[in-house]
Amino acid sequence: KEEICCCGYAKTEHTSEAIKLEDFTGDTWDKHRHVHKAPTDAFGNISFDGLWQRKSKYARVSEDTRPDVLYKLLTNQWKLSPPNLLISVTGGAKNFYLKSQLKKVFHRGLMKVAQTTGAWIITGGTHTGVMRHVGKAVRDYALSNPMQGNIVAIGIATWGVIHNRDVLVHKEGCFPAKYKIETQNQGRMSCLDNNHTHFLLVDDGTNGRYGVEIELRARLEKYISAKNLGNKESGTIPVVCVVLDGGPGTLNTIYSAMLNDTPCVILEGSGRIADVIAQVSGLPISQVTTTLIQQLLKRFFGQECEQFSELNIIESTKKIQDIIRMSHLLTVFRAREDGHGDVDVAILQALLKASRTGESQGSESWKRQLGLAIAWNRVDIAETEIFTEESQWKVSLI
Repeated sequence: KEEICCCGYAKTEHTSEAIKLEDFTGDTWDKHRHVHKAPTDAFGNISFDGLWQRKSKYARVSEDTRPDVLYKLLTNQWKLSPPNLLISVTGGAKNFYLKSQLKKVFHRGLMKVAQTTGAWIITGGTHTGVMRHVGKAVRDYALSNPMQGNIVAIGIATWGVIHNRDVLVHKEGCFPAKYKIETQNQGRMSCLDNNHTHFLLVDDGTNGRYGVEIELRARLEKYISAKNLGNKESGTIPVVCVVLDGGPGTLNTIYSAMLNDTPCVILEGSGRIADVIAQVSGLPISQVTTTLIQQLLKRFFGQECEQFSELNIIESTKKIQDIIRMSHLLTVFRAREDGHGDVDVAILQALLKASRTGESQGSESWKRQLGLAIAWNRVDIAETEIFTEESQWKVSLI
């Protein structure tokens, strides 16, 4: 198609083989026919410019890379210890304002839960929105706790939307690649966040198209969640989804996560879809009507709400109703007026709540919860959530 191909790249960026007209022209472009795989040409370490010097590991991977291969890369090649918890952070991809008190509580709580449990945090990895907030939390923690181990923050992003990605390409790897964040000149592209520790950059052969990484990220998170926790009696590695702000895509992510039995923690006050869900949580389903959802969308989305069709609002209402029905997987974190309240406790409570209702009540359920508290080394959670009057513990001789 003249100078720009259907894949989004300029004609000049194609191989000579790809622009042989007789072989590759046609009415429709098909990535399975018109894109071929090659060994990765972008991997190694990234050195970010700036005062805060961090070297992060990265690899460009095909969109259909098997999750077991990626897990081996993370653990065998990059030497990460297997996690005791997976925290998948999702929400607004554009920069949004977070009140200073809520930001402080979120940063502190996320780092506390990651540090005490040995969790991996997974985000979209770019220098915008919720990913940037996670990055800042990681940086602030590292600066104030230099003697502690690194928090693992893995960014899974689309290769084809990364600004300045040319510096990451080298057939024998970059050790390191010098990467500069230029938010002023990035246009529709996105820069990588300089505070994440590891990056998986997902490529399907297209340029400038967002969302290529979504399926690979979901497969990887599902694969990790099926792995045994270090203490095998505790079962498999638990996963929790933490949500700030977000639009229709975030609503789909929450809905899909809960259908897969993944508990979600919504931060009230962070904006848009997170606040819409927070407002209706706890209401009877009969009160969660399209009229109410439309009012809340107008309130929290402002002018952006004008882009929603009547069909969009009906579909959103149905998904939100289903989310409310799965209340055992939904936790809304409400920061107190004094700025107190612990996000880390909310995250761990959400996992224990899901564990209680996901299994038949009884000794197995309590043992599973206690195993998690032991794996996380959180005596406080065991005291307040597990050793309660409702749980009947039997004395057993070992």
